Amino acid sequence: MATLYSGDAYNSVFDIKAYLHEHFHNNDKYTLEIAQCQFDMIQQTLSKNNFTGPRLLEIGGGPNLGNAIQVCTQFPEIVFSDYSESCRRSVEKWVENTPDAIDWSRSIQRVCDLEGKGTTWEDRQALLRRSIKEIIHCDLLKSNPLEPKVYEPFDAIMTSYCVETASPDKDSFKESMKNIIKLLKPGGILIMVNTLNASRYLAGQAPFFSLPVDEPFIREAVVEAGCSVVSATVWRVAEDDEDADHADMEAAVTNGDGVLFLTAIKQ
Repeated sequence: MATLYSGDAYNSVFDIKAYLHEHFHNNDKYTLEIAQCQFDMIQQTLSKNNFTGPRLLEIGGGPNLGNAIQVCTQFPEIVFSDYSESCRRSVEKWVENTPDAIDWSRSIQRVCDLEGKGTTWEDRQALLRRSIKEIIHCDLLKSNPLEPKVYEPFDAIMTSYCVETASPDKDSFKESMKNIIKLLKPGGILIMVNTLNASRYLAGQAPFFSLPVDEPFIREAVVEAGCSVVSATVWRVAEDDEDADHADMEAAVTNGDGVLFLTAIKQ
């Protein structure tokens, strides 16, 4: 079995451009379906709860700005965090508008089109740059994941494809969830996306560790951390779509069998 990378390997062998292309910027059917589900989940969550912040923490955002593009309209203060220095630097370059920054204009345009409010991608881009107030280190295995920084509890927390890749076993997954929820104020909202039953995923040619977890276990971890689950939607490939092309796609990015979109409120 090939070595599965984790921890500090995110600063050395993690291919940021390949990861973003394979998991988020690829226009194949399955990537677009997952992106649509995530867009719908965020929109429905924020509209149903009339939740506008002002302060949102993104935990383990990696090099991905996809979530922040969407939520910056309702959260004018975003603290973006990730374990990897190289991933944080990728986001910093975009915020600073350096010449070598990754181009997020197509993703921003897509979100604006889906919202259908007539917002230009240029205006949304400017808003997003204003909204990201800090880009900081996080480590979910620490009691205070944002150590050494200390913050007042946040109004909302988002985390996507993070807890299962940062936690070496199920006990640490539950502990990580408790550490995250400590950072959320009572009545605050958690928006979480997890790959289901995956043991690895790829960033370029490098295979990275993922803890295989299913929906019942994730729900249990969220409740034990002090939250009430509001909604949980599972995306899976329809049986009649499980063809060779899908098999090739799965082999290229992950060996999971679905994605869970979950929202919860801290008690």
